[in-house]
Amino acid sequence: MTKVLIVDNEYQKYQSFLDPKFPDVDFTYATDGDEAAPHIPETEVIISIGRWLTAEMAAGAKNLKWMQCNITGTDHLVEPLGGRRDVILTNGRGIHGPQMTEITLMHMLALYRQVRRLTKNQEEHVWDRFLPKVLDTRTVAILGLGAIAEHMAGVFKALGMTVYGISRTDRPVAGIDKVYSRDNMAEALADADFLVALVPYSEDTHKIINADVFNAMKPSACLINVARGGVVDEDALIAALNEGKIAAAGLDVFEEAPLPDESPLWDMDNVFITPFVGGRSDMYAERILTVIEPNLRAWIDGEPENMINVVER
Repeated sequence: MTKVLIVDNEYQKYQSFLDPKFPDVDFTYATDGDEAAPHIPETEVIISIGRWLTAEMAAGAKNLKWMQCNITGTDHLVEPLGGRRDVILTNGRGIHGPQMTEITLMHMLALYRQVRRLTKNQEEHVWDRFLPKVLDTRTVAILGLGAIAEHMAGVFKALGMTVYGISRTDRPVAGIDKVYSRDNMAEALADADFLVALVPYSEDTHKIINADVFNAMKPSACLINVARGGVVDEDALIAALNEGKIAAAGLDVFEEAPLPDESPLWDMDNVFITPFVGGRSDMYAERILTVIEPNLRAWIDGEPENMINVVER
């Protein structure tokens, strides 16, 4: 009988869905890594985001053959699974479009509609009818053209925006008005009112948004980072905001999380902050189960070649 370990603080949602569909699978559920640890040596399959997994745990998981990571980014598993090339790794690609689009849109509106100012005014009972900006007719450049970007582009187009894409290569993408290669990023940014970071974090995207990028942006442009903190050089961002190189930033991710109390980003009037919640939603379990169910079925049927979202590593 296949032994599957599911680690999630809302594991009950997975349990109620999977137990009836896979009666021949031996499921074990845990809320975190501490609860999971005693079960790892005998486990064949781990289903979890897996931030708790250490290299020592992975080395001791002698029966582990497949890990389903429940988010798209798997950079946090590079070190733990570095010595386990025998383990198949799959991710949650394709389920994050709605929530990532909504948080990006929220950040854009928060900056253009000056939500921090409105909130402060409400707290202080100030009636201040200032002139807000609109998204209609603006141009947004999306750095990183995956499934999320395609979903996002459709929403932006519906709002009357022009959408540029920035990718490794100059290639057509559905819903994107024009695609630029990373080498031509400055050309895309010359027209952009927003730069949205969606690239995964890796060696080649480490601080890819840096002083050169901010120098290429319009002084009226805004940065929105909903990708990973490491893709933005925060020191260069703070300098660009202070020097008026760019107008504002909406940030859901940071080089260090939680964002340290001493970070100047907290107190900057032209910065809107959310605490790494872009990929979260009340429907997350339901969406990731659309990946878990077919992958688990393929695994049980002895057809790993039919699994989706396999990560090359």
